[in-house]
Amino acid sequence: MRKAFTIHGAFCGDKTFPSLNNYLSEIGRNPKAGGRYKKQYVMVATNAIRRDLKRWKTDKPIILHYTFAEPKKGAKRDRGNIFGLADKFIEDALRDCGVIPDDNPKYVVNFTHDFIYTTGEPWIRVEIEEVETPG
Repeated sequence: MRKAFTIHGAFCGDKTFPSLNNYLSEIGRNPKAGGRYKKQYVMVATNAIRRDLKRWKTDKPIILHYTFAEPKKGAKRDRGNIFGLADKFIEDALRDCGVIPDDNPKYVVNFTHDFIYTTGEPWIRVEIEEVETPG
Protein backbone atom coordinates (compact mmCIF):
# COMPACT_ATOMS: atom_id res chain seq x y z
CA MET A 1 0.00 0.00 0.00
CA ARG A 2 1.15 3.54 -0.74
CA LYS A 3 -0.02 6.79 0.79
CA ALA A 4 1.27 10.30 0.18
CA PHE A 5 1.18 13.84 1.51
CA THR A 6 2.53 17.11 0.18
CA ILE A 7 3.90 20.12 2.01
CA HIS A 8 3.05 23.15 -0.15
CA GLY A 9 4.56 26.59 0.28
CA ALA A 10 7.61 28.64 1.13
CA PHE A 11 8.16 28.53 4.88
CA CYS A 12 11.88 29.40 4.80
CA GLY A 13 12.36 32.39 2.53
CA ASP A 14 11.46 31.12 -0.94
CA LYS A 15 11.98 27.46 0.01
CA THR A 16 9.72 24.94 1.70
CA PHE A 17 12.18 23.78 4.37
CA PRO A 18 15.56 25.06 5.52
CA SER A 19 18.82 23.28 4.75
CA LEU A 20 21.11 21.78 7.35
CA ASN A 21 23.34 24.85 6.90
CA ASN A 22 20.41 27.14 7.84
CA TYR A 23 19.76 25.03 10.94
CA LEU A 24 23.40 25.08 12.04
CA SER A 25 23.51 28.83 11.52
CA GLU A 26 20.48 29.24 13.82
CA ILE A 27 22.10 27.10 16.51
CA GLY A 28 25.26 29.19 16.19
CA ARG A 29 23.28 32.33 16.98
CA ASN A 30 21.45 30.84 19.94
CA PRO A 31 21.70 27.24 21.22
CA LYS A 32 17.96 27.22 22.03
CA ALA A 33 17.04 28.37 18.52
CA GLY A 34 17.56 24.83 17.20
CA GLY A 35 14.68 23.50 19.27
CA ARG A 36 12.37 26.29 18.13
CA TYR A 37 13.41 25.75 14.52
CA LYS A 38 12.72 22.02 14.76
CA LYS A 39 9.35 22.57 16.43
CA GLN A 40 8.32 25.04 13.71
CA TYR A 41 9.10 22.73 10.77
CA VAL A 42 7.80 19.57 12.43
CA MET A 43 4.52 21.48 12.82
CA VAL A 44 4.52 22.41 9.12
CA ALA A 45 4.94 18.71 8.24
CA THR A 46 2.34 17.68 10.85
CA ASN A 47 -0.26 19.97 9.28
CA ALA A 48 0.28 18.42 5.84
CA ILE A 49 0.20 14.89 7.25
CA ARG A 50 -3.06 15.50 9.08
CA ARG A 51 -4.63 17.16 6.04
CA ASP A 52 -3.65 14.51 3.49
CA LEU A 53 -3.43 11.26 5.46
CA LYS A 54 -6.31 11.95 7.83
CA ARG A 55 -6.03 9.25 10.51
CA TRP A 56 -4.15 6.65 8.44
CA LYS A 57 -1.60 4.63 10.45
CA THR A 58 0.70 1.70 9.81
CA ASP A 59 2.76 -0.61 11.96
CA LYS A 60 4.55 -2.13 8.96
CA PRO A 61 8.05 -1.14 7.88
CA ILE A 62 8.05 1.68 5.34
CA ILE A 63 10.15 3.27 2.65
CA LEU A 64 9.80 7.04 2.29
CA HIS A 65 10.00 8.42 -1.25
CA TYR A 66 10.69 12.15 -1.26
CA THR A 67 10.32 14.57 -4.15
CA PHE A 68 11.62 18.08 -3.49
CA ALA A 69 10.45 20.89 -5.79
CA GLU A 70 13.00 23.60 -5.20
CA PRO A 71 12.89 27.13 -6.65
CA LYS A 72 14.49 27.17 -10.10
CA LYS A 73 15.86 30.65 -9.45
CA GLY A 74 19.02 30.22 -7.43
CA ALA A 75 19.12 26.40 -7.62
CA LYS A 76 22.36 26.24 -5.66
CA ARG A 77 21.52 24.48 -2.41
CA ASP A 78 23.37 21.28 -1.58
CA ARG A 79 20.83 18.47 -1.98
CA GLY A 80 22.26 16.46 0.90
CA ASN A 81 21.77 19.40 3.26
CA ILE A 82 18.18 19.85 2.09
CA PHE A 83 17.24 16.20 2.36
CA GLY A 84 19.03 15.47 5.65
CA LEU A 85 17.19 18.06 7.70
CA ALA A 86 13.80 17.66 5.99
CA ASP A 87 13.93 13.89 6.46
CA LYS A 88 14.57 14.22 10.19
CA PHE A 89 11.76 16.72 10.73
CA ILE A 90 9.29 14.77 8.56
CA GLU A 91 10.05 11.42 10.22
CA ASP A 92 9.54 13.06 13.62
CA ALA A 93 6.21 14.46 12.42
CA LEU A 94 5.10 11.03 11.14
CA ARG A 95 5.93 9.57 14.55
CA ASP A 96 4.27 12.42 16.47
CA CYS A 97 1.07 12.04 14.39
CA GLY A 98 1.00 8.31 15.09
CA VAL A 99 1.35 7.38 11.41
CA ILE A 100 4.34 5.21 12.36
CA PRO A 101 5.12 3.80 15.81
CA ASP A 102 8.70 5.11 15.75
CA ASP A 103 11.22 6.58 13.33
CA ASN A 104 13.90 3.98 14.03
CA PRO A 105 15.23 1.51 11.40
CA LYS A 106 12.67 -1.13 12.41
CA TYR A 107 9.92 1.06 10.90
CA VAL A 108 11.71 3.38 8.44
CA VAL A 109 13.79 0.89 6.51
CA ASN A 110 14.87 3.09 3.61
CA PHE A 111 14.20 6.27 1.65
CA THR A 112 14.66 7.75 -1.81
CA HIS A 113 14.89 11.35 -2.83
CA ASP A 114 14.37 13.15 -6.12
CA PHE A 115 14.74 16.84 -6.89
CA ILE A 116 13.05 18.99 -9.47
CA TYR A 117 13.19 22.74 -9.98
CA THR A 118 10.09 24.87 -10.33
CA THR A 119 9.24 28.46 -11.17
CA GLY A 120 6.06 28.09 -9.10
CA GLU A 121 5.46 27.42 -5.44
CA PRO A 122 8.00 25.05 -3.84
CA TRP A 123 6.80 21.80 -2.27
CA ILE A 124 7.88 18.49 -0.79
CA ARG A 125 5.93 15.33 -1.62
CA VAL A 126 6.39 12.27 0.57
CA GLU A 127 5.13 8.90 -0.58
CA ILE A 128 4.95 6.21 2.09
CA GLU A 129 5.39 2.67 0.82
CA GLU A 130 4.55 -0.17 3.20
CA VAL A 131 6.89 -3.14 2.78
CA GLU A 132 6.80 -6.67 4.04
CA THR A 133 9.00 -7.61 6.95
CA PRO A 134 11.97 -9.61 5.65
CA GLY A 135 12.16 -13.11 6.88
